[in-house]
Amino acid sequence: MSYVSENRRSNFTGMGAAVLVNGSIILAVALSPLIVEPRMPGPITIGRNIPDEPPPPPTSEKKEAKPITPIVVPKPIFETILPPVGPKPTTDQEQDITNVADGNGGDDATEIVREVIKPPVPPFKAATRDPRFIRSFQPDYPVGMLQREIEGSVTIRVLIGVDGRVRQANVIRATEAEFARATERQALKAWRFKPAMRGDQAVEDWQTLTVRFDIN
Repeated sequence: MSYVSENRRSNFTGMGAAVLVNGSIILAVALSPLIVEPRMPGPITIGRNIPDEPPPPPTSEKKEAKPITPIVVPKPIFETILPPVGPKPTTDQEQDITNVADGNGGDDATEIVREVIKPPVPPFKAATRDPRFIRSFQPDYPVGMLQREIEGSVTIRVLIGVDGRVRQANVIRATEAEFARATERQALKAWRFKPAMRGDQAVEDWQTLTVRFDIN
């Protein structure tokens, strides 16, 4: 026997032994019982319906309304002057009128009608020129009118105050505008009067005056 045939035999023997060992292992594994670990059950979730809570019943109690602070309007302050209490004036006149309700003369009603006679109005005295200022009543003659020797007149209405001065002057008519301006200016500046009087009290007075412009 040669070395080559002995070597091939040895190889076949080794291979057979290896196949035998591997097959034994596979057979042992196949015949061994399977070990399966039991699976642990997980948490179980159980659901249930929760009923809605009914709303609270309405209360019959009414909320008390807050008191409203009244608006107080202050009363106007004024002074009332009452006439003095005393005997009736002699100027009062009383008249009794009897009204008969039926034809038999019963149920007579008496109505007193009182007529009060007002006291007389104090006399009025118109304003007059103050003689102390008599020279200042005539206005200055306008130069243009004097050079042309033009004469004329002005009618003016003035309001005389309680101090005797002219408070307002209104020209009613004038022959020339220069005469009107001169008269109005002089009245407001220099005219003085004794004021009008209503009894013992000085009052305002309207008067209409005429001023003439003549060349002497």
